[in-house]
Amino acid sequence: MEPTNNNEKQEKREGKRIKLPSITFIICLVISALIWAFLTFSREYEVTMDYAITCSDLPEGKTAATCSDPSLALTFKTKGFYYLMPRFQEKNRTINLDIRKLTVHKGLGLNTYRFTKNELKDYIRDLDGLNEFFVDVESPYEITIYLEN
Repeated sequence: MEPTNNNEKQEKREGKRIKLPSITFIICLVISALIWAFLTFSREYEVTMDYAITCSDLPEGKTAATCSDPSLALTFKTKGFYYLMPRFQEKNRTINLDIRKLTVHKGLGLNTYRFTKNELKDYIRDLDGLNEFFVDVESPYEITIYLEN
């Protein structure tokens, strides 16, 4: 038996579809979330991150190196999208200090080397991968490396 009046036909059609205001709300919500994400990640940020220190390439006759501080606080400036890159993830935040390269101007044969903030900044600027975003070393102001025979 077919519906006889227009109201019954209209109710039957509306029961099979999703109501238009619900779909419109969801589409607007998705569009606004995408716009928010784009604006948030396209801004330029300046962030300070802690990097663990490792030492390598020890001079001949030296077996181990110990640093006065276990980490460096480094400041980077870049757009938000770049902070999603693997090099800024916590598991990849290590700085390898090449002892031979750092001590070229300090003399050889010593067991203790002291490096200022400016010397560390110059060294980090020469590193591949971080130099284009690197701004400054926040702390410590000085680091001492002790070499063991």
